[in-house]
Amino acid sequence: MARTRGKGTLVAMTAVAAPAALGFETLLRHLLLPAAFELVREALRPVLTPVAWALCGVCALAGVAGLVLQKRIASRSVERLPPERRTPDQVERARVGAFMLAASIPQIPAILATFSFMFGASLVPVLVAIALVTAAVLTQARRT
Repeated sequence: MARTRGKGTLVAMTAVAAPAALGFETLLRHLLLPAAFELVREALRPVLTPVAWALCGVCALAGVAGLVLQKRIASRSVERLPPERRTPDQVERARVGAFMLAASIPQIPAILATFSFMFGASLVPVLVAIALVTAAVLTQARRT
């Protein structure tokens, strides 16, 4: 029971990483940056919003890549275990490790999308990117 709860906590923390980054970035921007920074954001919005939309596509592709790579990483990790150490606990650890590594693949472009929002991109494509990455990570978690 405790192992399942720990795994669930790990999955939840991984799934909320991108939304938490957006919230943290927004909070820091409001607390630390001068009001004049909003003028910079407005000037950069037309340039950065298409970048944020492109990052949505990258998130979708990275989500698929993460799913494919997760399966490969997990199977290789299990295969590398010596037969005497291939216990159910060790196999689960290998699969969770593969999940953690593969989940980072789609999260990188989502974090970049949150940075684009910090510098002026529209919020809509950033939220789409975060939704895509959260769906990808939750799909990967189901496979774990």
